[in-house]
Amino acid sequence: MVMNKKFVKLIAAIITLSLTAATFAACGGNTSGGAPSTPDSSATTNAPASDSGNAPAPAGDITISVAASASWIRDIDRELAERFTQETGIRVDLQANPDDQYESVIMTRLATGEGPDIYMGETGLSLMRFQPERYALDLSNEAWVAKYPEFMFDQAGINGVIYGFTTWGRDFRAMIYNSEIFDRFSITIPTSYDEFARACEILLENGITPVYFSGAEEWYCDMAFDGAVNIESRAPGTYARLNNQETTYSESAEALKFLRNLKDSADRGFFGDDFLAKTYDQGPPSLASGEYAMWFGWATYVNDVEAAGGPSADTFLAFPTPYTDDFSVMAMTGAGMTRMINRDSRNIEAAKAYFDFLAREDNLQDYYDGRPDLLESTLIGATAQSPKNFAFAMDLVNNRTLPSPRQAVLYQGADGSFGKNVQSMLFGLMTPEQVLESLDAARARTFENIE
Repeated sequence: MVMNKKFVKLIAAIITLSLTAATFAACGGNTSGGAPSTPDSSATTNAPASDSGNAPAPAGDITISVAASASWIRDIDRELAERFTQETGIRVDLQANPDDQYESVIMTRLATGEGPDIYMGETGLSLMRFQPERYALDLSNEAWVAKYPEFMFDQAGINGVIYGFTTWGRDFRAMIYNSEIFDRFSITIPTSYDEFARACEILLENGITPVYFSGAEEWYCDMAFDGAVNIESRAPGTYARLNNQETTYSESAEALKFLRNLKDSADRGFFGDDFLAKTYDQGPPSLASGEYAMWFGWATYVNDVEAAGGPSADTFLAFPTPYTDDFSVMAMTGAGMTRMINRDSRNIEAAKAYFDFLAREDNLQDYYDGRPDLLESTLIGATAQSPKNFAFAMDLVNNRTLPSPRQAVLYQGADGSFGKNVQSMLFGLMTPEQVLESLDAARARTFENIE
């Protein structure tokens, strides 16, 4: 990812202006892999804990604080933190914050000098929202950096400086489908939106709702646009021109096509009659029952469907986002969440030791074994549990990928209204044109405020 200095400064200014804004809680999205999942049963408190990172720790009595959005902390994180304490005597205070408040809370704590020792943030372009150049320690010379594959240097760093220790990985945005259902009705993989629509009609004719769409979730309506890589694939250079204010989303025929096709699917009943009342959590059992044939999102979702009593995860395959009408390229997200060390921490060496411990191959493999929702390892030396659908889909596009708009263009942070506006479009309260105009207006206001 190449960005000029003016754009980098621009993003930093955007962040400064929006410290109090609530944030999109996906992950993505999960911005990588997945959705803002329900925290594990052993979740820590949903409020900032003591600011142990900025108080001198007595010799031999060190606690490092790790702040994160609640859904970013999983059982395996707690297990590894306990092992680290057993091995080193250094305690780890995992501080889980409400998903919809975390970003504003952590940025306020950092700005006031009350930050934790370690704080989590998103990767790729979204990393800038967490202002690592201002608050995070340069980790470029740490030994585990040598284990990063090439793509991770843009995901965990800015301008060649590594700030994040990252174990989450990339994922695609694609249409997951039940291959047994497709085979039952002799439906072939579509290669155009029209073919996709015809496949949906066949499913409807046979009593199966084509696509489970979590229309009640604003974050999911926002995430749906992650698949809109036709903005760049059909008009190369559009991402860069959007970043440099040389064009707008409204001027992109491809952006408009994507939203029109998405709305067309809704209007034709491809999501079912009550999709705007459907939540994310209802999805896995709905796919497991065979009531629905498809779901748009990330590869590892199929593990949730299998766990909900559905067929084997290998039953579910995938093809590129149909609303793009470009089936030659796969939309890819960033590497999910990363961990940064507060440069003002009093426990920097202990925090570095924690990262070294997590990067050790035995611990790293245990981490991926405990995270079946992750698609790939971001550090050489461990293997994630990649589902069959990922390799299948990548073969369809000959491994041709493009970053999602969320990764390539910082459009969403303008005022946080995009997901709600997509939802309004699906309700029939806004047109696709109005959704894009609203997005452009929000971005324009941000640019004007900075200037």
